[in-house]
Amino acid sequence: MARLDARTHASLRDARAHYLTLIDNAAAHQRYLDPAQCDVYRQKVAEARQGGGHRLEEEAEMLGIPLDVLTSAVLHQHERRQTMVQTVEMARIKAKRDIRDAPTPAAMDAIFNAFKQQLSLL
Repeated sequence: MARLDARTHASLRDARAHYLTLIDNAAAHQRYLDPAQCDVYRQKVAEARQGGGHRLEEEAEMLGIPLDVLTSAVLHQHERRQTMVQTVEMARIKAKRDIRDAPTPAAMDAIFNAFKQQLSLL
């Protein structure tokens, strides 16, 4: 952990900007999906909502499971991800509010560390 002292940030405003950026970056990292993988997931969810499709049929065959089982699993995983993304967003908003209200850089650091801990539990 970085040592905080009067030289760490030039002003309370600078500290606030620093910690707001750290909060946004940590949230983005938690939500990140490789763009190519994200495209695959979108296609699979679209097929699952239609009850199947070429991609899911091939995957179900490759895995040796019924298409309806795979379709259900894809939709369930999509819902879990959406819930996680929403949880991260609400935590991000709260942490940024808390940073803005924090009286000192040390308090901001504590808020940021609590936010990182909260993300690690997701």
